[in-house]
Amino acid sequence: MTKIMQTQLKRTISIFALVLLAGLTLLMMQISLSYWPWTGDTGFLILKQDELEIRLWRWAFILHVATSSAVLLAVFTQFWPWLRHKQPRWHRRFGYLYVVGVLVLAAPSGLVLAIYAAGGWPTQLCFVILGILWMVSTILALRFAIQRQWRPQQAWMIRSYALTLAALSLRTWKLGLYELAPYWDWLTPRHIYQLEAWLGWVVNLLIAELLIYWLFKRPKQPQ
Repeated sequence: MTKIMQTQLKRTISIFALVLLAGLTLLMMQISLSYWPWTGDTGFLILKQDELEIRLWRWAFILHVATSSAVLLAVFTQFWPWLRHKQPRWHRRFGYLYVVGVLVLAAPSGLVLAIYAAGGWPTQLCFVILGILWMVSTILALRFAIQRQWRPQQAWMIRSYALTLAALSLRTWKLGLYELAPYWDWLTPRHIYQLEAWLGWVVNLLIAELLIYWLFKRPKQPQ
C-alpha cells in the first residue's frame, strides 16, 4: 500500500470514527435528558425504587447521569483533528474538562452505583472493575499529556473512551441477548444483565487494543 493510499485510508477511518462518536454522544445526551424533569419513575429507575430511598445512591445516580453527556462531548473533541491542530488551547481545555469530569464526578459516582448494582456480586464486581480501570486509564492519559508523550497519551485516551462508551454498548448487548433468550432456557433476565455488564466494557477494551495496535504498534509496511 502506497503512502498516499495509507493517508486516504486513515482520513476515511477518521471521518467515519468522528461521525460515529458524534452519533453516540447525541444518543447518550438523549438518554440522559430522558430523566429530566426528575420524577423517579423513568426508564431504568422503574426497577430501582428501593435504591431511590437511599440518599447516597440517588445523588450518585443524578450526578452520574448529569455528567455522562458532558464527559462524552468533551472526549469527542479530543479526537477531532481540526480542533487539535487549529485550536490547541480549546483542545487542552476540553481534555482537562474530560479528566475532571471522569475523575471527580462520573467515575466516583459510578463506583457508588456499582455497589448497589442488580444481578448480585458478578455484576457489582464488574462495575467496580470498570470504574477503577476508567479512572486509571484517564489518569495515565493525563500523565502522558503533561509529559508531552503524545503516542502513549493517545493510546490511554482511546482506552479511557472505550470504557466511557460502556454505558451505550451494554444497552446494545442487552438487545442482542434478549433476542437470543427464547433459544436458550438458561438465559434469564438476571443472566442477561450480568452478561451485558461484562460484555459492555470488555469487548470495547479489546477493540481499543486492536485500534491502538493498528495505529501505533503494527510493523511499518515497505514503501
